[in-house]
Amino acid sequence: MKKIIIGPTYPLRGGISQSNYALQSYFEGQGEDVAIVSYSLQYPKWLFPGKKQTVNGLERNVKNTFNLINTLNPFSWVKVAQWISTKKPSYVIVRYWHPYFAICLSLILALIRKKSIFIIAWIDNVHPHESVPFQDILTRLFLRNCDAFVVMSKSVQKDLIDCHNISNKKIVVSPHPIYNVFGRSINKNVAKKNLGISNLSIKNNDKYILFFGLVRKYKGLNLLLEVMASEIIRKMNIKLIIAGEFYDNKENYMKKIDSLGIGDHIIIHDHYIGNDDVVNYFCASDIVVQPYITATQSGVSMVAYNFNKPMILTDVGGLSEYLVHKKNGYLVNPNVEDIVLALEDYYVNDREKIFSDFMIAQRNDYSWGKLARTFNELYKTSKYA
Repeated sequence: MKKIIIGPTYPLRGGISQSNYALQSYFEGQGEDVAIVSYSLQYPKWLFPGKKQTVNGLERNVKNTFNLINTLNPFSWVKVAQWISTKKPSYVIVRYWHPYFAICLSLILALIRKKSIFIIAWIDNVHPHESVPFQDILTRLFLRNCDAFVVMSKSVQKDLIDCHNISNKKIVVSPHPIYNVFGRSINKNVAKKNLGISNLSIKNNDKYILFFGLVRKYKGLNLLLEVMASEIIRKMNIKLIIAGEFYDNKENYMKKIDSLGIGDHIIIHDHYIGNDDVVNYFCASDIVVQPYITATQSGVSMVAYNFNKPMILTDVGGLSEYLVHKKNGYLVNPNVEDIVLALEDYYVNDREKIFSDFMIAQRNDYSWGKLARTFNELYKTSKYA
């Protein structure tokens, strides 16, 4: 059956772009007809907090992709709706994560629904991580133009039901699949050498933990810096790798590092981490720490799964759905003491291999095939099929 995904893909950067591409690739691998309608302009420069919206060197991977949507040009929205309608897809998957996109997507969906095309919203967040004016009104506008909903955590499902009165019968929860675009694991010492950290310790026996991804307030890096100042962590000679572009004020974090006196234990790589380099950060580290203050689900967790890398997750939002406490990591409260105790237990009891082996056994629960079948079954059971 023919399908179209509306959402960003390469060369636009980020986890949503990567996951749209991964889903498209899976469908194509099954011989299904699928295209992505992406953005010619996703964010205006004044709205985008990062340095660059695209990544280089990935154009070779892009096929059956059409960069048609300009979020500031309503004429493009109409043209996109007309283009999709002429393709006559069985159904459309539309990616939603921020109210900024609500108006342009709502018009596109309203027009293609007139052609009796089934629309499935693939929703990352009902509420944005940082509040914006009229967010509930905008999201409601989008939701009313969709026929069914796929979410990746029960917390997002709950938001749809409680905040927008969406019938539970229209919602399917399917876990975020494992990112498979970053390659396979490599030797830990090789990864350290690639990052230039293998010579930071004469004995090369330092312990490395990883905070990965865009730095934003809700991700709790301030909390993790306080963890690093703990006497227990200092004595264990643990170093923190911070890998990702700062969307928050970097200077505030640097001042905190200085005031805590932990500069010798912090390694900062302040830039967007390209696909080819992701493997080095995860494989050089012993464990991934996500000290989030709020969350829905986390793409970083699924990158960790790709490399069988244990995690420490805070028990907020839907993060708990991706972890079994003391089996593949630790589920803790978002406070310094609990994170410190988890790190201490991990290293003292040498749990890395046990946790990694458990993650390997779980991989089938987070497959792209499972998510793809979810979309197909939703359509097959609809009145449109």
